[in-house]
Amino acid sequence: MDRPARPRLGVAMIGYSFMGAAHSQAWRTAPRFFDLPMAPDMAVLGGRDPHAVRDAADRLGWSSTETDWRVAVERDDVDLVDICTPGDSHAEIAVAALRAGKHVLCEKPLANTVAEAELMVAAA
Repeated sequence: MDRPARPRLGVAMIGYSFMGAAHSQAWRTAPRFFDLPMAPDMAVLGGRDPHAVRDAADRLGWSSTETDWRVAVERDDVDLVDICTPGDSHAEIAVAALRAGKHVLCEKPLANTVAEAELMVAAA
């Protein structure tokens, strides 16, 4: 029996190293384990090196790549930004994503200081 189509959840993931690989595995397999209200669409993987991010996208199952995380965050096909970068960049990316109207999933630590966390809360 076919399952009815679910609304799409466009995901951008920024960062593709160890935690990015783990989060990619989760995005690919979560619908097989859980009855999700939306269907994750691994729309874009962000990373600085164009060749490395393309290789990672091919290996991890992402549809496209961006070398500027700001472009990925602003894309119309992105509903949620999954931040898997080093901790010192979490706040900047999260605040930009929230200001762009995106949902945010952030690998720990969420912020490195109380001031960063407060800025993120205010943006949310």
